[in-house]
Amino acid sequence: MRKTLLSKSFFTAAVLALAVIFSSFQDKGKYTITGHFSELPDGTVMELVPSGTHKEEKPVASATVKSGRFTFTGSVDGPRYFFVKIADGGYSGFNLMVENAEISVTGKATPAKDGKGRSFTGIQVKGSPSHTAYEEKSSLRGRLNTLYEAYHERGKAVTDELSAARNAKDTARQKEIMASDAWKQFEKEEHAFFKTVGDSITALITANKDTWWGPFLMLTNFSYFTPEQKPLFEQFSKEAKESYYGQVVHADLYPKSYIGQQAPSLTFADVSFASIAKGKKYVVVDFWASWCGPCRKAVPALKAFYAENSKDVEIISVSIDKKDADWMKADKEENFPWHSYLDRQDLADAYQVKAIPAMFLLDAKGIVVAENVTLDQIREKIK
Repeated sequence: MRKTLLSKSFFTAAVLALAVIFSSFQDKGKYTITGHFSELPDGTVMELVPSGTHKEEKPVASATVKSGRFTFTGSVDGPRYFFVKIADGGYSGFNLMVENAEISVTGKATPAKDGKGRSFTGIQVKGSPSHTAYEEKSSLRGRLNTLYEAYHERGKAVTDELSAARNAKDTARQKEIMASDAWKQFEKEEHAFFKTVGDSITALITANKDTWWGPFLMLTNFSYFTPEQKPLFEQFSKEAKESYYGQVVHADLYPKSYIGQQAPSLTFADVSFASIAKGKKYVVVDFWASWCGPCRKAVPALKAFYAENSKDVEIISVSIDKKDADWMKADKEENFPWHSYLDRQDLADAYQVKAIPAMFLLDAKGIVVAENVTLDQIREKIK
């Protein structure tokens, strides 16, 4: 009987041990982020948003604050860069490198000076080695900020003078200041600073060319890419290029062309593309936003173009504003005589819009004729 009891006990213990081992393996495939911030009000909704991808990303998790604490859980395929933010709090938040681990983040969340959102300070991150590495690799920014502040402090007197002259619309005084030795010295230091920035960032990326850090650092140090950054990417190892961030950079640097192909769907809530294009030869898709100065300045020329060509050309303005109210206010101010919509379908991403204003020319069947074109180029295309 004792032998039977012993066997049963051993079997039970073995099953429990296996369960613990299996559970530990499961935990290794997940992350748990625990945040604890003083002065963060109860009821505040926090979001975990992918960052560093040069795209507008949606939250992958959200949590409500209780006693200054919140928790996110999930999994990632490798270290990933996130922005932890207050929902509807603008840019109130902080960056965090996440990996599958138990991660704790502490700090303060004091009211921002402008009265909007909160300022997250004194942040301490534990449990994420990749975040520690990120902070080390990002220390360059602190050094560059110090250089920036130093040369601006040295040139403060002359830049203040020029600013005052511009505000007073004193053209003669502006020319006098810009011809002075003080201004020329400021410009010389500014040129040297930006050369240092470029050289330093290139050196940092090159030093990490064999791992995913290389393409990741490209994404976080350049707001957008131009063909000039292609050689920087091409130096990466096969491993770096094939990494998650390597693929993101490649897609950004070498975007797929839609010319000659069907454009991403432009069907809106109350109207289809076919009805918009009916009776027309071409459709211009114009991406803009209420806060985009160049977009707003281009409206009169676009209206003049439409007045001349509305028989054959229709226009669809697509705003990438985040808030309905901002779009509606600007839309009313501009009083577009054509179709105008807010981007609720991630059309900017589908059309691979990197900067605005951005215009695309489609034929009446929705085939892309030209991408990222100017109004003058459109005129040439529709002749």
